[in-house]
Amino acid sequence: MIMTQIQKQLDKIIVGLKRIETLKNVRFVREYGAHKAEVPINDMLAVVSVKESVLSNSYIGGYLSSSVRGDQYSANAEIRVYAPSDKSGAGLSETVGEILAGLKTADENKIITESSATPIAFDSDMNAVYRTVKFVVDFCLCEEE
Repeated sequence: MIMTQIQKQLDKIIVGLKRIETLKNVRFVREYGAHKAEVPINDMLAVVSVKESVLSNSYIGGYLSSSVRGDQYSANAEIRVYAPSDKSGAGLSETVGEILAGLKTADENKIITESSATPIAFDSDMNAVYRTVKFVVDFCLCEEE
């Protein structure tokens, strides 16, 4: 149940990223989704995954409101952006920069609390260079009675 809710939150953010003109040529897929990543990589590929999720708080009334019930969750997510190695990763850092900047506008519910990017690395299985955008989402699955 909770992973479904986290995926829904991430899907909204990815839809927002896809609206950014400079990211139109990036193919977004879930790490464990139905769409398989092609090998070797021919174009920019962004693999979205949830690495960890935790229940951070539970509410049964309290300081939010006496009628609010629900749970506060925190999830560590990442977007691993791959670029073809035969093109020397051309455009990889620019794409990662666009994703980092785009997270601010794609996050309509303002649930992303922090974000960062890793240095360039090589994945021999994919025969591609990549960078990883990491971010934390905090959100409440609460209801008012």
